[in-house]
Amino acid sequence: MAYYGGNYSQKFNQKEKNYLEDAIQMENLALAKYSVYADQCQDAELKSLLFSISKNKRQHADRLKQIMGQSVSASAQ
Repeated sequence: MAYYGGNYSQKFNQKEKNYLEDAIQMENLALAKYSVYADQCQDAELKSLLFSISKNKRQHADRLKQIMGQSVSASAQ
């Protein structure tokens, strides 16, 4: 599969789609966990770091969704 400026020149086979869907689920799970951990933190620096990681996980999940041709969350746009 070749990548050209935001578009993929080939469609994904079912196995590739399954891998991408699993990756999205894992990113969303990590996002949820980091957000919960950040909410529970008392230390401001650690809280900020955990929220930053959760934001990064959201970006990963949204990028994977874009690759698959799905809509992304409103917060990422």
